[in-house]
Amino acid sequence: MMSRFCRAALAVVFFAGSLLAQASPKVKVLILTGVNNHQWAETTPLLRQILEQTGRFEVRVNEEGRGNGPETFAPYDVLLLNYNDFKQSAGPWWDDRARQAMLDFVRNGKGLVSYHSANNAFWGWDEYDKLVGGTWRETASHAPYHTYTVKIVDAANPITQGMPPSFSETDELYHGLSMQPNIHLLASAYDDPQNCTKNGKTCGSGKDEPLIWTLKYGTGRVFQTALGHDVKAMDSHGFRLTLVRGTEWAATGAVTIPVPPDMK
Repeated sequence: MMSRFCRAALAVVFFAGSLLAQASPKVKVLILTGVNNHQWAETTPLLRQILEQTGRFEVRVNEEGRGNGPETFAPYDVLLLNYNDFKQSAGPWWDDRARQAMLDFVRNGKGLVSYHSANNAFWGWDEYDKLVGGTWRETASHAPYHTYTVKIVDAANPITQGMPPSFSETDELYHGLSMQPNIHLLASAYDDPQNCTKNGKTCGSGKDEPLIWTLKYGTGRVFQTALGHDVKAMDSHGFRLTLVRGTEWAATGAVTIPVPPDMK
């Protein structure tokens, strides 16, 4: 769990960010959720809280994807997907109109955030794979929930600039994702077979696995994080900071939310 010191440091940074936000309009975020093989009803309010406590964002939640269209998304700067119809194991499904509206929203210059298991969504829809840059498909799996080190790959990117070269996470570690060739990798983690057992067998890939990245889609921006499996994993300064900075970047192309002094 996050220490009191880390919470206090982040609170100071988010307060500073809120002062900056007063000088500019808030970024409007729409969280799209309502179906997931993860605990979306628990993680969605926390996503909203993490974003809004910075003072930089105004957040709304939509739990019904069917029937969404351009008019649904038009008031927003960025969509945040906490949605996952994993192999269509639950409903209701997005219809074609909603899917096209999401593509057009990003293609025409706005932002998208794919959060954790959202990369499991829309099996068989190739354009979605291109949209988010990396997806959970036939080759994917994950190590059991454990503590590992996330390494910053590009320290010059606006999202990661000023962050330490690595930070600790206790979370799932996705591996074997189907990756697109045009992603820009920001952070990865080594999936150590020696520290991972599942059903009595080693299960780590023995590779550095991509966890956080960006890409362009049309004239829009996409940020994806594979971190944040549940509310416990979300109680992490590294996850929270990359989420808020990545969301701001996806929406605006710039980052104004500062890095806490204790993380520099």
